[in-house]
Amino acid sequence: MIFTELRFVLLFAGCWISFFAVPRKMRMAVLAAWGMTFYALFAGWFLAVVLALTLAALYVVPLAAGLAIVGVLVYVKLSPAIVPLGISYLAFELLHVAIERKRGRLRELSLPKMLAFAFFMPARAAGPIKRFAPFVAAVEAAERSAENVYGGLLRVLIGLAKKFVIADLLALTVEESRYVDSMRHAWVIVIAFSFRIFFDFSAYSDIAIGFAQMLGITLPENFNWPYLAANIREFWERWHITLSQWVRDYVFTPCGRLLFRTPLRPYPAVIATISYLITFAIVGAWHGLTPAFVLWGVYHGVLLSAYHVVSIKMPAAITDRAWYHGRPMRFVGMASTFLFVTIGWVPFFLPMTKAMTFWMLMFGVRR
Repeated sequence: MIFTELRFVLLFAGCWISFFAVPRKMRMAVLAAWGMTFYALFAGWFLAVVLALTLAALYVVPLAAGLAIVGVLVYVKLSPAIVPLGISYLAFELLHVAIERKRGRLRELSLPKMLAFAFFMPARAAGPIKRFAPFVAAVEAAERSAENVYGGLLRVLIGLAKKFVIADLLALTVEESRYVDSMRHAWVIVIAFSFRIFFDFSAYSDIAIGFAQMLGITLPENFNWPYLAANIREFWERWHITLSQWVRDYVFTPCGRLLFRTPLRPYPAVIATISYLITFAIVGAWHGLTPAFVLWGVYHGVLLSAYHVVSIKMPAAITDRAWYHGRPMRFVGMASTFLFVTIGWVPFFLPMTKAMTFWMLMFGVRR
């Protein structure tokens, strides 16, 4: 883990000291300088590529910049030998800037702000996905305080505990997937993975948010107890929140608007279904350009489409009843949502061919 390496700790200490030592108008330049140093140490020559993409998002025609960013992301995903630091998160952040610049919504763009945004050290390794305007406002409002330092440090420690005490122990159970020999064993493994991926993923977000808080900078939350969601839509409002919001704004909504201009306009359920499938196929590919990840994304697209159709077709005679909104029904919703989400995690830790066999074993079918 990058956050536990001595060189990261030393870099962050230097960044913290210099960030509060310089006048406020120089803070963006300080964050940019330390962030680029961090990227150079941890990603080497790929710094030049990221710098070029950052400048493209700032200065080049948005369409050309977007194509370049997507092209590099796809190339990286297809090249296992290249694992540049946080490129998936960075790509979506830079696409956000390019799109918003085209829409004329970013009026505070400047080179120091853009470099500070792109190379912000705490969020560069594992998100969350930032938005430009809130980030700039958070940096400009940053204050040094013992409360921020202690609160941020506590958040970092919570993240480290999630990662090393819980997630890594659960990973030992998941490793047994190659030896699974019964339906019960298969369910134990996939449930262990469900919690392992939550604690692992949320741990990185906690650590990033904690280090940013030490600088007095607020980053967006990325998880909000997702396994307490009562339906699949609520799950995606709680799981990887910044990714969900990004694809909602830049994929799902534009896709729906485009389809409303076609002969499909009289069929909103069909439009929603197509939009969900496209959106979550992209979400799957964002995690990895493999059939397994795309399958996982499409699976969630199907779940969301089904929930959307059922929720709009549900008779008012049912939805208006008090029991429908009561605690027992919410518990049923939570249990069923967790079940469907858990089933879908299989392609995350197994390749496609093995995932199919694993799913069959989960439901008592042996080859």
